Amino acid sequence: MGKPKLPRREKRFSMPVMCSVEREISIDGSHYSVSSGILPSLGAKSCRVVKLRRFIISPYDKRYRAWETFLIVLVAYTAWVSPFEIGFLDRPTGALAICDNLVNGFFIIDIIVTFFVAYLDRSTFLLVDNRKDIAWKYARSWLFLDFVSSVPSEFARIILPHQLRSYGFLNMLRLWRLRRVSALFARLEKDVNFNYFYVRVTKLTCVTLFVVHFAGCFFYLIGTKYPDPSQNMVALAVPNYHEQSLWVRYVTTIYWSITTLTTVGYGDLHAVNQRERIFVICFMIFNLGLTAYLIGNMTSLVVQMTGRTSKFVSSLF
Repeated sequence: MGKPKLPRREKRFSMPVMCSVEREISIDGSHYSVSSGILPSLGAKSCRVVKLRRFIISPYDKRYRAWETFLIVLVAYTAWVSPFEIGFLDRPTGALAICDNLVNGFFIIDIIVTFFVAYLDRSTFLLVDNRKDIAWKYARSWLFLDFVSSVPSEFARIILPHQLRSYGFLNMLRLWRLRRVSALFARLEKDVNFNYFYVRVTKLTCVTLFVVHFAGCFFYLIGTKYPDPSQNMVALAVPNYHEQSLWVRYVTTIYWSITTLTTVGYGDLHAVNQRERIFVICFMIFNLGLTAYLIGNMTSLVVQMTGRTSKFVSSLF
């Protein structure tokens, strides 16, 4: 008789584990707007080290994340100063001009750094560290807009056509940087380390403040560029406004912007000339959509909070 067959031993395979630095993937495929996560295997706790080529930076490196956070602070500066310079200044001078050029310099450095930052391939979920692939991907996406929004104003005025040399046009290009803030909030909303309610409220507050600031500055620009300088809203509220400080003129326009945004409209400040009326019409139509967006988001957040509170109370009884 033959020997009895012994039962085969089952081979146990260790499940592959994604490193914690690989837990996130970008929605739009870019390496700087990380927003959603690649989940590791169920119950996995190990963490393997991702080895990249020499001089290639991981988009999940803590130092690179700190650099991105620093750029967000500079974006906040741009979001305030660019509309202000468009509306109230012919051109920045003194300390403001120096700060603008410093900020532009940091974003130019970021363009260079981007050519050495690996990106996540959405089809394979692997980090691509080939320099040619990184450069080609960046060139096809945001390189041109990042570059034109970071060129120093003095240099841009030399190379641009005469019709495009105004500082207002150059400052409008700077607002392209705001996309970084949108990507940041998209990531924070999916980060369990941050309270979703407070992140959303902060985002809605920032959107509202930016709209109020931009509308006030642009409205002042329209009024002061009118052929008759006495026929504008600021002249109606502040006689001889050219002799007043920038602070007085800025507060006046922001007051008008807030009362118009909230549809209060006390009537003490209103459009005077035809250009201002057209702008106010467009602004109020935009406000309808913005108000609906804000109310809809706040209602959704309140409903979510109420639902969680109800579940917690029910679990006590």
